[in-house]
Amino acid sequence: MSVKAHYPKALQIRELEQKITSELNLQGFILSRTIWGTSICSDEVNNSFNIFSRLFVGPGPFRFGGISGLPFTGKTGVMAFASHIPDKGGAFILYGPHIGVSKEGKSGEILRQRQDSNSTCCGSLIAGLSAIQNPSTIGEETASDYQQAQVVKMLNAERDQILSADDQIKEVTEKAYEKIHTQVKELIHDCKDALVGKKLYLMGGIVINTNWDEEDYFDIRNSEVIELT
Repeated sequence: MSVKAHYPKALQIRELEQKITSELNLQGFILSRTIWGTSICSDEVNNSFNIFSRLFVGPGPFRFGGISGLPFTGKTGVMAFASHIPDKGGAFILYGPHIGVSKEGKSGEILRQRQDSNSTCCGSLIAGLSAIQNPSTIGEETASDYQQAQVVKMLNAERDQILSADDQIKEVTEKAYEKIHTQVKELIHDCKDALVGKKLYLMGGIVINTNWDEEDYFDIRNSEVIELT
């Protein structure tokens, strides 16, 4: 089963780059006056998206996301990002969770470079899934693992729907997307005073990682322009 079998509308990174460029130009963004940020998981496999930095001023991206892709930098991060937007310029934000699809078509795992066997992807979401499958293992929230505690809390709130899904790994990824989307929009609203007069382009979706020697994908779920006046 290929990536397209799981996500029929997913675009390869090169295709996504072309779409981003086309959409931003169509919406009147001047790329030489546009910065970019991401709210995707801090897993190094997602550095494949760093090639988009050549489209924008920078260096970028500004990273809002922690493990799982939730925007853990919060209001402080968005306020900082807003202060970096070029004069008479704009900003592009790419956000969403990630999921691995191996060469064999299995969701939730990929083969990483110099490893002999597949490993989990997204490890944070799969660990969170394991926690809600076995609630007795959910411990108290600690400062040393704060981010994962929030991931587990997010998934536990959707426990019944997740555990009844045919593909629970894909389901936790969908739930993570919904949460990231909501939080990104809320943060922009909460920081609206700092963004007045700025033009933002948001693109949300699912990052699909593949084996290390193959190209990654992105399944677009939302794209919108926000102009605060």
